[in-house]
Amino acid sequence: MERKKLVWLIGFLLISFFMSEFKVSAEEIVPIRVRLASGNDAVSFRVVEGKYELVDGALNLPIGSPLPGEIWTIRKEGLNLKVAVNGQLQEIPYEGPLFLTQKDTSQLNLFSYNDTRYRGDLVIYNTQNGLLVVNVLDIEKYLYGVVGREMGYWAEEEALKTQAIVSRTYALSRRNPDRLYDVGLDTFTQVYGGYEAELEPGADRVKKAVDATAGLVIYYDGQLIEAFFHANAGGYTESSENVWSEARPYLKAVPSPWDEYALKYPKQSSGWPANTYSWVKTFTRQELEEQLEQWNEQNQILGRDDRVVRVGKILALKTYRFAKDSRESNASGRVTRLDLIGNRGTKTFWRDTIRSVFGLKSTLFEVKFDSTVSILSGVGEQVEVHNGSSIFAIGAEENRLTPNGNRETYVVKGMESRRVIPKEFRNVTFVGRGHGHGVGLSQWGARGMAAAGHNYQEIIEHYYNQGKKDGRLTIGPYRLKTEGGEK
Repeated sequence: MERKKLVWLIGFLLISFFMSEFKVSAEEIVPIRVRLASGNDAVSFRVVEGKYELVDGALNLPIGSPLPGEIWTIRKEGLNLKVAVNGQLQEIPYEGPLFLTQKDTSQLNLFSYNDTRYRGDLVIYNTQNGLLVVNVLDIEKYLYGVVGREMGYWAEEEALKTQAIVSRTYALSRRNPDRLYDVGLDTFTQVYGGYEAELEPGADRVKKAVDATAGLVIYYDGQLIEAFFHANAGGYTESSENVWSEARPYLKAVPSPWDEYALKYPKQSSGWPANTYSWVKTFTRQELEEQLEQWNEQNQILGRDDRVVRVGKILALKTYRFAKDSRESNASGRVTRLDLIGNRGTKTFWRDTIRSVFGLKSTLFEVKFDSTVSILSGVGEQVEVHNGSSIFAIGAEENRLTPNGNRETYVVKGMESRRVIPKEFRNVTFVGRGHGHGVGLSQWGARGMAAAGHNYQEIIEHYYNQGKKDGRLTIGPYRLKTEGGEK
């Protein structure tokens, strides 16, 4: 294990040697490590442009110089790695990691992995669980492949600048030499499209925004923040402790009326982007049961038996909107607790997990049952009832009568109409707003603010400091941390 750690450290230092200098400035290269894949038994790549060298990280010795078009494959065989060139397997085993490094960083260098071109270097780690594939490149070039995919290539200029600073801050806040990578390439961290993203229509606008904000990050009380963001807050963001668990002074709930910009955006396609602001999702009883079965299967595979739902037949869902460690409502109205009530018990889900259970866009929603009726209780209070089987009429002799006997439906007559109501719900509908966890920057809110004339400083100040302008939040050049502190 100690030898493995030493090899990984040598690899990290080798990357740093190729990629960084001492003083961080707008022109300096600061590396970021992006996980492209993991758990594979074999990895293939090819050089597309420029000159590269494949290096054995264990001994720091060159293996070869891949030529453009050649397909190089790294295979995990037992504890070692084998290299094949155009299908021809070489006999020499390597412990790994293996580094595909650029020979001349002043020119454009590209390699292709999994049909996607990438800038920078490629690292292949030999782990117990298979091969870990990592792209290492300059943070600024990395952002060329992120900002357009996250904010949209044709977003307003100040919104693109905002996303560049936020994405740079988020990625750099995750740098950790004790890990083999910093970020992934999907929404679990932030979306990264590699060099392909630089070829999309509007990519020049993205590059301009990244270059205009080069090196700028967000600090709060002098510390780099965790700059979380999401697609649309639905009108109000939420404090981090009410979505996950830990509180952050720069991740507090704020009004976000500019989210409605998604409704007014002129280019609507298949409900997008309006459905990032408001949405509806309906389950039949069978679909709800299938959704929960999928949830159970996923968690059983992961060994998370504590998340498995075993409550029998679903009777109702009950929601709560409390702030953490409080009986007071949270600011945004997001659901922080959901009780799944069945005939064999109740299962409770908390905060952002609720989204995952039902596949919802956000936790800012109301639940509607087709079996719901409002009735007056014996003391004159209006009460919502979701299960007609629980309603009884009490006769003069105090005998209890179920509406319409044993039939599955009953009729409710109002002032002007009659409704046939199922005693047990047949459909449940989530009526919601927003898309994402709701913490930090709302991307559509940022676009709305930019369209209204706000600059990136004002947008960031609003979402990460509640617009206080008290000097605790600052935007400035990234300060690289070292053993002795910051440089």
